Amino acid sequence: METNRARNSMAVEERRLTDLARMVPATLLLVGTSEKVITSIKGARELLAGDKWGFDDSDDPAPANLRGGIPVNNGGGEGTIGIRDCTSPGFDKWADAADILATALAPEGHLPVAYCEITRLVSLHAEAGHVFVVCAARLGLQHVDDDDDEDARTGVQTDHNAPWKRWMDLREAAVRHAHDALRRLSSAASAVAAAEDFLRWRSNESPRWEGWRSAARQLVQDARRSLGEAKDAVRLMRDAVLCEFFETWMILKRA
Repeated sequence: METNRARNSMAVEERRLTDLARMVPATLLLVGTSEKVITSIKGARELLAGDKWGFDDSDDPAPANLRGGIPVNNGGGEGTIGIRDCTSPGFDKWADAADILATALAPEGHLPVAYCEITRLVSLHAEAGHVFVVCAARLGLQHVDDDDDEDARTGVQTDHNAPWKRWMDLREAAVRHAHDALRRLSSAASAVAAAEDFLRWRSNESPRWEGWRSAARQLVQDARRSLGEAKDAVRLMRDAVLCEFFETWMILKRA
């Protein structure tokens, strides 16, 4: 009787672990198909578009003289208002430009939203991986080589188990790309904050004003470049997670 009770308990535990492990692909699919980060980064890049700030923006497919319905004064001609010049009386365009940068940095702005969303996805990805490793180890889905102490401690033998090696490689790639995206976003935020400081607190009556304005423009350009790199890193992260999703199902088929 005790033997039967033990077998039933083991069977129940096995079903529980199997059901838990099969929830992991859904989490990976959520992480791998999330669009919120890309949307936020695109929104931030739109605020920093080159035609608005006076630098070459040839990587953007939008028309050069019109983006988001806002007319741009590329030549500083009379009767037009552009961030590049300061010809319109009673309109401090560079102060308004500082406000534009502030919106990107606000708690609900594009940059903080993108950063928080990546950290949320990273947390989901880490939790899903931890659950899968624990469940797979208890279900006997991992190949363990007792002769290798390090692999025995982790429960994963990557050299002799191709599915697990692919799974671990994809997992590490996703984490690496996510961290790269976070670094790029941090760099962009720092550049935007510095540009806002130049525009908001430097007097336009100072003989150094032109240099400050040029420095602010360069910082905006650097921030936009970093955002483009962050967007690429996020796409690589999502690709790795989606491949990890399929690899997870392949391993679960062995259960």
